[in-house]
Amino acid sequence: MSVGLKAARTARPKVNAVGTMKTGVPLKVCLDGHVEEIDNVADAADFLQRWPIERRGHVYRSALNACSAAIAAQISESDAIKVFTGFARVAGILVGDNGPAMTLEARTAQSRLPKQGRQMPK
Repeated sequence: MSVGLKAARTARPKVNAVGTMKTGVPLKVCLDGHVEEIDNVADAADFLQRWPIERRGHVYRSALNACSAAIAAQISESDAIKVFTGFARVAGILVGDNGPAMTLEARTAQSRLPKQGRQMPK
């Protein structure tokens, strides 16, 4: 086996802000005015452990579960980072290339209505 091929296999891919594989681009998140770089699943899990308890919801639990599963080698690290990226987007803490946290666009009334044929929840 050539040295270059072996090095390529051992290098761990990183995930950029949109959740696609891109070598060397860490995910940046901002909490309380402090920007942190998330380079791997362990960094993401550490960040989630410090997340405010009053802000922990379903999306938070999904991200924490994905990170835990990746650490236990039950899912890939890239899948866990994609889930963490979704959490960061929903929480409004994802930092873009320009610096400030990226915000979600406001939902329209149409997007909040159930799809045709579905009933409104009781």
